[in-house]
Amino acid sequence: MARISQNINSKFKLRPFEEEDYGELAVLRNLLYPQHPISVESMKHQDKTRDKKILHQQWVWEHGQEILCTALYTQWEEIYHPQKFVIKIYVHPTHQGSGYGTICYDHLINKLQQFDPIKLTTEIHEPHHQGIHFFEKRGFKNTISERESSLDLTAYNPDKYKDEVANMDQQGFRIVTLSEFRKEDKDADYKVWEIDKDVSIDMPWPDPIHTPEFEIYSKQVLNHPKFNPDAWFLVMDGDRIAGLNNLWKSEIPKGLNNGLTGVRREYRRKGIATALKFNSLSWAKQSGYNWIRTDNAATNEAMLGINIRAGFKFMPAWLFYEKILKEEK
Repeated sequence: MARISQNINSKFKLRPFEEEDYGELAVLRNLLYPQHPISVESMKHQDKTRDKKILHQQWVWEHGQEILCTALYTQWEEIYHPQKFVIKIYVHPTHQGSGYGTICYDHLINKLQQFDPIKLTTEIHEPHHQGIHFFEKRGFKNTISERESSLDLTAYNPDKYKDEVANMDQQGFRIVTLSEFRKEDKDADYKVWEIDKDVSIDMPWPDPIHTPEFEIYSKQVLNHPKFNPDAWFLVMDGDRIAGLNNLWKSEIPKGLNNGLTGVRREYRRKGIATALKFNSLSWAKQSGYNWIRTDNAATNEAMLGINIRAGFKFMPAWLFYEKILKEEK
């Protein structure tokens, strides 16, 4: 490993990420994940709205005018802990297996020592076998997987599930969009944040999930460039939100991504999640979209069942690998 580092160190110099790097970084990311493109606008929004408590730093290596490697450490706001970090390394396909990833990893570990980290997490797309081997070799273990699936909306038949959507009316519930709810209630956004906060803690994940405070949530979520209040659907019990499902614009034309589907505990087992899902799919089809994707923890059997019944087909999963450095006190 030392010999590899010496061989490439003379031309490999990581430097801090700068504002003008967004364009080339997007090119690299989209080359590595062509089915999951990201825009400069989305990356800038994420960086601009990040909570100030989050420790985040990124470095890049460019050859000519092209970014060929990037390495970063950050922290997830939803599962924040001051000593738990997420690391990400992206290496151009033509440079993988040549030692660049190793130097990036060593660089991150060195920079993180000042924070006395107790756990590191990374996310790997299932087809990236080399990335899986890279992190397993360094003691990371797969703790949870997210199953991604896609539905062909051109073949989806909304009429097949209209009775389940209508069942909400029979139970005294009603389905409205966030746009409609905003006209009814000046506190609509705050109430959306409240239910997000209520249902997120029950999401299956190795660490408890906590929704950011309303001010941050509003900036990050409700002002996101892909946010569309007409594509947020709420099941209402009077003026209280019992469940929600939101859809997000995709970087790929004619496509949508399903975000959070959640129902408050006291309203579960009433068919609300199913009705929300089918209502959202009908809206997407009627709005001219051709496909929709969703991600669910592999252990979330209830939601996976709803998606399979609707016709979703599994895609490669996202694998989360963790390395425990110290026991949590």
